[in-house]
Amino acid sequence: MKRALFDSDVLLDVLAQRQPFVTTSAQALNTVAQQKVQGYVSGHAVTNLFYILRRQLGSEAARSLISTLLQRLQVASITDDVIRSALQSFMTDFEDAVTSEVAFAAGLEVIVTRNVADFVASSVPAMRPEEFLATLSESQV
Repeated sequence: MKRALFDSDVLLDVLAQRQPFVTTSAQALNTVAQQKVQGYVSGHAVTNLFYILRRQLGSEAARSLISTLLQRLQVASITDDVIRSALQSFMTDFEDAVTSEVAFAAGLEVIVTRNVADFVASSVPAMRPEEFLATLSESQV
């Protein structure tokens, strides 16, 4: 089973129903519910998601959405080594570097994100949701 980290942009597409991305992002995330993929979210992404959702929807709704999300996704840990590696990364955005290092440390195969260009220097390959779905379809043929 493929092990994938879902970046916060893809998760926000689904949780906040962001158009026009919600459909494809939801299809990618739904692969976890279908047990085709073992899904992860970075620990720092959870707090960022809550912060953004709380501002848009209120605290109670944000907690509920995060709780529902965590019924399907495992939280990939941010450790001292992850932060130190991210600080040494060639990636220009620190948050993306942390995401990349979290995925690497957890032994994940792919980062599902709409911001593929931000992960060019990542040791874990990044794919847009539609590319990710296509690779799953190809592996089932």
